[in-house]
Amino acid sequence: MKWLLMIFASMVISYSPTAKACSFRISGGELNRCGMTKIEVMNKIGNPDMRDRQTIGVNTGFGRGGRSAEAWSYVVKGDIGGEYYLTVLFSGNKVVEIESQQVRR
Repeated sequence: MKWLLMIFASMVISYSPTAKACSFRISGGELNRCGMTKIEVMNKIGNPDMRDRQTIGVNTGFGRGGRSAEAWSYVVKGDIGGEYYLTVLFSGNKVVEIESQQVRR
């Protein structure tokens, strides 16, 4: 019984939304995930429809500023069907966050 409880708990933890929050699978099975470089993302999805620079936080004037990220936006077909608005956030040259929302939802 104890083993069954441990297996169930590990499945719940590994399937939690935070565990899957940094990836998106486009049609054709290509997986985009955190840690990828800009070149890898371009090879899988192509050139973004729009690029934007975002600054998070406030510059306090004491040598510490906000964190900036580059956002690439796409409209892509998802692996499970339908079109999605996809935003890939980069810090430096690496993906740090992926946001998706189904079109017309």
